[in-house]
Amino acid sequence: MAVMAEIYLMRHGETVWNVQTRLQGRRDSPLTAKGVRQAEAFGLKLRALFPEAQPPAIASPLGRAWQTAVIAVSAMGGDVGRIALDERLAEHAFGEWEGLTWDEVNRDHADSLAARMADRWNVPAPGGESYAAVAARVAAWLDEMAATPGPRLVFSHGVTSRVIRGLYAGWSEAETMAQKEPQDRIFRLAGGRVEEIAA
Repeated sequence: MAVMAEIYLMRHGETVWNVQTRLQGRRDSPLTAKGVRQAEAFGLKLRALFPEAQPPAIASPLGRAWQTAVIAVSAMGGDVGRIALDERLAEHAFGEWEGLTWDEVNRDHADSLAARMADRWNVPAPGGESYAAVAARVAAWLDEMAATPGPRLVFSHGVTSRVIRGLYAGWSEAETMAQKEPQDRIFRLAGGRVEEIAA
């Protein structure tokens, strides 16, 4: 996939539900103190990378990503009023599993979990979204990025970030799903390559 824009892709900082191992999906919980520090670290790293001017920033409209974007852009000395929101950057929807821990999913949704694990790319959680559906919406977003050269700061989520990276780099479905979801790394997507930058 040829994308002219240079994308600096970040997952939101740690949240309360991350600590509790609860599936968030389209639901939300606030950043922890550690999550706030991670967002501030993004901003300081971005300020070092872009000392002259703030590139356009785009965020998922979900609260944890928006909060991370505001903190990071503020820390880099940028204008938070210039942060755009894009629903296509929202997290993978977990449907009926949202708000549950993995232990609770295993206990109460064993059959649907087994079906999903047999084909994680195509089978969603009940009432949720498959990886394939996430790929369809972020592919459209990446196509738009191809028409707008220059750096972009992008604040998204774990699964969504994995799928964006996989599509950009041309990874297989299995390679994409095997990627990590760190909350202290910036992924630079440029020249067909994915580079990991510590914040």
